[in-house]
Amino acid sequence: MAASASHLLARLRFRHLQLVAEVERTGSLTRAAEALNLTQPALSKALKEIEDMLGFEVFQRGARGLQKTPQGAVLVNGASLLLRELAHVQLEADAAGAGGDLRAVLRLGTSAFLAVGILPPVIARLTDLVPPVAVRLREDNVPRLFEALLIGDLDALVTLYNADVMASTAGREVQFEKISEERYVVIAPPGHRLARTRAVTWQRLAEEPWVLTLKPSLARVFVEDSFRRHGVAPPSPICETEGPLTAARMVAAGVGFSSVPQSTAEEPLRNKAVNLVRMETPQQSATLGLVYRTAAAAHPRVALLRQALFGAAHKGEPR
Repeated sequence: MAASASHLLARLRFRHLQLVAEVERTGSLTRAAEALNLTQPALSKALKEIEDMLGFEVFQRGARGLQKTPQGAVLVNGASLLLRELAHVQLEADAAGAGGDLRAVLRLGTSAFLAVGILPPVIARLTDLVPPVAVRLREDNVPRLFEALLIGDLDALVTLYNADVMASTAGREVQFEKISEERYVVIAPPGHRLARTRAVTWQRLAEEPWVLTLKPSLARVFVEDSFRRHGVAPPSPICETEGPLTAARMVAAGVGFSSVPQSTAEEPLRNKAVNLVRMETPQQSATLGLVYRTAAAAHPRVALLRQALFGAAHKGEPR
C-alpha cells in the first residue's frame, strides 16, 4: 500500500532521494555505493527501507540489470527534480547573501538570436524589480533546451516552436503559453538580382546556394518544408550554421541565401547588409512562447517571468 503524503513528509529525506537518483544514474548498486561512499549492503538496506516507506518497489533486477518499475520511474524523475530544486535554493541563498535582497534566481533557456533580439527588454524588467531577479541565461538549440527543462536544469524557456515541437513533448508535463507569432523570411546577399523580383518561386530559389541552420533547428525544418510543399527538393546547403544570427551574417558576406526569423532579419535589412526576397508563397510563422514544466506553473520565478514577458509584449516588445 502506498504511503500517504504526510507519512512521507515525516520520514522521507533528501538523502533518500539522492540514493535513488544515484542508483538510476549509475545503473548499478555497486557503482552507486562507491559514488555515495557506502558499502553495497548498506545501500541495499537503505533502498529496501525506502521501498518499505513508499509501499512499492523502485527497482527490479532483470536480465539487463536494475530496471525501474513504472512507479519507480515516477519517483526517480521527481527525486531528480527535487534535488535540482534544492541546489537552486542554495544558489538563491548564496545570491541573497551576496546582494542582500535578491528574491529569485531565474534559470532561463533561449536561442541565441532571441537572447539578443527579443529578451533584453524582458530581462531589464526582471532586474529592475524590487528586489531584483537575477537571471542565468542559457543559449542553446531548442531540443537541448527542452531536455534541460524536463530534467529541472532550467525553470522556463522563451523560444520559437511549432505543432511538431508541442507534439514531441506530449505526455511529458510541459506547458506552452503563446506570446506572439514570428514570421520567417528569405534573405539574399546585397544587390542580388532576385531581390528585385516581385514574386520569386521556390523552384527558382532551389537553384541558388543556401546557408541553413543545422538540423534539427526550427528554421531548417521550416525552409525544407517550404520547398517540399511546393514540390521542390530542398537544396543541399553550401554552409551550415548553429543559428540564424550567423546565417544572416553569412548572407551579408555573399555566401548564399537563407531563411531566418523576421526579428533576426530586421537589423541587417535596415543596414542594407542583406535584401529581402519577396516570395510567391510566403513561409509559415512560428509561435514565440513561454514554456515551463506543468508542476512549476505557480512557481514565483515563472510568475515573475510571465509578468515581464507579457508586460514587454503589451508595450510592443517583443513584437
